[in-house]
Amino acid sequence: MTRTALCPNCTCGMTQLTLAAHYGMTVEIDHCAQCRLLWFDQMETANLARDGLLALFRLIAAAEPTAEKPLNDVLRCPRCTGLLDRIHNMSRYGRMIHHRCRSAHGHAVTHAQFLAEKGLLRNVTEADLAQPAQRLLALSCRQCGAPLNALKDCNCPYCSAPVVMLDLERAVAVLADHDRRRHDLEAREAADRDAAFEHLMAALNGQ
Repeated sequence: MTRTALCPNCTCGMTQLTLAAHYGMTVEIDHCAQCRLLWFDQMETANLARDGLLALFRLIAAAEPTAEKPLNDVLRCPRCTGLLDRIHNMSRYGRMIHHRCRSAHGHAVTHAQFLAEKGLLRNVTEADLAQPAQRLLALSCRQCGAPLNALKDCNCPYCSAPVVMLDLERAVAVLADHDRRRHDLEAREAADRDAAFEHLMAALNGQ
């Protein structure tokens, strides 16, 4: 791991992470532990393989509760220093938020926003609050970035957004689905290669 670009939030140097991607390749992303912020250049998040996702999940799970800094109103791209726009999108798992460079250099997401994008969060319930042993992903609000170390209800006291926590059952299902879709893609690519080879051989035999 090496120090690379500056964090869009605190402007300190981020740590560069090399993660497993599809087809035996790797991708490099940037991480600020203090702000719990990840930076992806362009399509890096879509190219992550299962092992790359697992490495990020472990990184997020190991985050120190005290290493937290709310997001500023203004975030800047670590590549061009231009402004990042707050974007609301829908993924297959529901609503998601990220902070996109206006010049298309990439986007930033908090730990919670990344997990939400992958479908690994659910809203905190009253039953969760009654169990202090539960480890909530409530150390910062997914909506406004405010610290929530003394959580007393299911909504952020600053912006009233629902507080979320890690959904372990869905995490297992997401990884299984990721493996299934990857296997299906590899099977289709193998079938396409076989068909192309057969077509070539037929053409050669016809000469």
